[in-house]
Amino acid sequence: MLKKFIETCAAEKIFDGVQKILIAVSGGADSLALAELLINSRQRFNLELAVAHFEHGLRGKDSLDDAAFVEKFAASHGIKFIGGYGDVKNFAAENKISVETAARILRYEFLSKVKQDLNFDAIALAHHADDQAETILMRLLRGATSTGLSAMKFRIFSNDYGLLLRPLLRFRKSELENFCREKNLSPRLDSTNFETEATRNKIRLELIPALEKFNPALVETLCRFGEVAAEESEFISAQADKIFPNVVKRNFVTGRTELDRKIFLRLHPALQRAVIKKFLAQVTGSTKDFGFVHFEGVRKVLINNLSGVELPKNLRATLKQGKLFITKNFY
Repeated sequence: MLKKFIETCAAEKIFDGVQKILIAVSGGADSLALAELLINSRQRFNLELAVAHFEHGLRGKDSLDDAAFVEKFAASHGIKFIGGYGDVKNFAAENKISVETAARILRYEFLSKVKQDLNFDAIALAHHADDQAETILMRLLRGATSTGLSAMKFRIFSNDYGLLLRPLLRFRKSELENFCREKNLSPRLDSTNFETEATRNKIRLELIPALEKFNPALVETLCRFGEVAAEESEFISAQADKIFPNVVKRNFVTGRTELDRKIFLRLHPALQRAVIKKFLAQVTGSTKDFGFVHFEGVRKVLINNLSGVELPKNLRATLKQGKLFITKNFY
């Protein structure tokens, strides 16, 4: 297991330019295995490590015991431990989001702050092949395009959280659990992982086992698909970046950023969608609230020479005299 981990990290250049890593550890088998593997390979990669644990306040005494367990694990290896706490239920209610989403936001904000406070280079996360497959399936069910179906990467830079590392993407969850047993580790068990109210849990516990009856190698197949989708998406994005300055320009008379319909119509549909997404991101600041239906709505306006279409954030895409621009709706 350690040999495979070292070979994977070296081959994928996961730790290139990285020396100080904050490990996110929940106490479960996945993150515990990640921490143990990093600790056992830190000399090989010349790493300085610290362990961070966020207590979500969702499971009472069990949550507190998780935090104590992780702190004890870190101390047994002589690793610095940083704990944090957040009222996830309250945050979810205040922001009208799911508890799962609220937990993720608060956890990542905590990890990012700790990384910044310690002046560390990256955060290591324990996402593995099974997580990858679940994510791809979940996005597929929600109607994601090929870009949305792209696999998680070993290294990714987030504007919000900095450099994120995922060294376990080549490993199955069963491998990580076996590794913990071999090392006499006793991972904590989160009972909420078995509650089928959450979509991801239902996919893991019900949908994937059902689909594996048709394809026993389902997880590997989905991971491979995700990697190919990511590579193709990167290629399309790179091509869109090259042609973007010719399609989208600043109108110095009106002060608007405009998309030229005549040039746009010459593009392949895949590039059209990529250009629209980049255009909306540039004009609105973020496409977080935009989905396929909105991007396609703008594309139909351009293709069919329509007057415009309503968008999220109280915006409107308007086409006038062959130029598409974004305006605010006033009611």
